[in-house]
Amino acid sequence: MKTYTSVIFWMRAICCLSVVMIHSVTTTFYKFDMPNSGYILRVFQLLLLFATPMFVFISEFLLAKNYRTSVKEGFFKQKLLMLGVPYIFINLGLAYVFGHPKNIEDYIDSVNYMMFHGGTVTYFIVIIFQFYLLHILFSKYLVHLNPVKITICSVVFSSLFWAMRKFVETPDNYLISWLWQREGWMIFFGWLCYFVLGFYIGYYYEEFMSSIKDYAIPILIGTAFVTIWVIYNYMSGWLTLVDSKRIDTPIYVTMIILLFFLLSSYFKYVPKFILFISNYSFSIYLLHYFFVHRLGQLHDHPVFNMLFTFILCIVFSVSIAYIANQFKLGKYIVGGIGNLTHEQFYKKYKMGLVD
Repeated sequence: MKTYTSVIFWMRAICCLSVVMIHSVTTTFYKFDMPNSGYILRVFQLLLLFATPMFVFISEFLLAKNYRTSVKEGFFKQKLLMLGVPYIFINLGLAYVFGHPKNIEDYIDSVNYMMFHGGTVTYFIVIIFQFYLLHILFSKYLVHLNPVKITICSVVFSSLFWAMRKFVETPDNYLISWLWQREGWMIFFGWLCYFVLGFYIGYYYEEFMSSIKDYAIPILIGTAFVTIWVIYNYMSGWLTLVDSKRIDTPIYVTMIILLFFLLSSYFKYVPKFILFISNYSFSIYLLHYFFVHRLGQLHDHPVFNMLFTFILCIVFSVSIAYIANQFKLGKYIVGGIGNLTHEQFYKKYKMGLVD
């Protein structure tokens, strides 16, 4: 019988909410002068930057867990419809809203920037499609390699890629220099460790979960140490960029992912709110950006402004996604929503079919 992987619902929901919160903090910084409390909010924002990497991790984890080293028939057609088509429509909308085009040429330039140059949050879909290709091309070889060694190597590789962008001067060569620009976000190099981690945890899921409690102390200590290191890197001024393309992000996200799985080995229940947000996570991710920077100042205090922005973005995104999905083609425009009810989940949970 079909089982549900509880940690995925938690990951989707928390990642989705974290992305909205990250952008709510960003837009609040635009509107307030916060020399003192600003550090606190920036650190809070920094610690949420596991969100997008974990979102792409989920795609490979589920693929490896469900299909091992293959994919089902019609897989790419389904993904092109459910991910590719919304990618196009959302970027067409964002190109108009944020590009402020004065004519058709301006609009085409804006669409080009959004869709092919990493101009907005939708770039994660391009990463996911690259993961699908990597899975088809290399998964059969990965199973013959040492998972721990390959995962460590991939974390080092991704970290070095982000380090290169910070410490190596952009070359004059046009064919190479794009790796230092926003287009570099869209290539899998900096995200490779999340693909490798997703593949191995998904492929060896049962063995992984049966032994993860044995490593509880190293995971907890490692997560705490890496978190402190990330905060120190920012507070010391060494890494002041607050986004998911930092040198320390791959190891930080890896530890946060391991922490999620460790916690899920003790706690498999999923509350109704988490399941609800998980069902709407893709649409929230796509739609919130239309609002987050355009709501204006909602309160005189930056923290309340951040919270109100966050709440309204969630409410607006869920409402639009719900209405659009009442129509046959709506899911291809704003992203589909999950149809798993809490009653269905709870029934499986009571039957012991939640892992």
